[in-house]
Amino acid sequence: MSIQIQFGVGNLILTRTDIAYATPVKFGVIQDCEIDFDFTNKMLIGQLQFPVDVARGEGKITGKAKIANFVARGVNDAFFGGTLGAGTGGILLTSNEAHTVASTTQQVTNHVGFIADQGVYYASSGNQLVQVGPGLEATGFYSVNNTTGTYTFAVADEVALVFNYTYQSTSLASEISISNQLMGTSPVFSVLLAGLYKGNVFNLSLPAAISTKLTFPFKNTDYSISDFEFSAYANAAGLVAQITTTQ
Repeated sequence: MSIQIQFGVGNLILTRTDIAYATPVKFGVIQDCEIDFDFTNKMLIGQLQFPVDVARGEGKITGKAKIANFVARGVNDAFFGGTLGAGTGGILLTSNEAHTVASTTQQVTNHVGFIADQGVYYASSGNQLVQVGPGLEATGFYSVNNTTGTYTFAVADEVALVFNYTYQSTSLASEISISNQLMGTSPVFSVLLAGLYKGNVFNLSLPAAISTKLTFPFKNTDYSISDFEFSAYANAAGLVAQITTTQ
């Protein structure tokens, strides 16, 4: 029989426990995952230098993982507890859509579902035009109708322009809507960290946990790897953790 050692990060699976029929979520591209058991000790000291007794005080269980793949259901179930729209689309940004304005109005390609203007620039110079209210258009100044996705310009701006705007797309798979909730409101989930190496199993299960931190780090020349942190506590049965090993 081989010795009990562990190599690699294993699998991380979260399942929301405060709702019925929750779908387990497995995070597939984990860089590392760490779960810490931390206790404080209380020392009884008399006249002598060393304690005559040491007793364990409060304890805490915290976890943190670096996750490279974004799973909308996992992020929502573990952190936000918001409304997850599956297959309903979401907000998209159109960047530098080119049009040569042939009249004083220009309707953008994705005018259906148009949400908001995100900037118009001259194609030749890169200088930005300024948005104004309807009827105030002049050279370098334009207005936009958010209902129809139609821009209006002065005659002098009937030139090549690039448009940036957001619109509601029906092609995206998921959208998380996050609302302002009461203090103390948080999704509750179980954590399973499962490892297998050389036939040896090491599984660590936390029946109740809440998240404490989530980052979305965007880097210029590297992958985006999110930091995800959580705290575990005892469930209704008083269970805080279970560890299963081959040996």
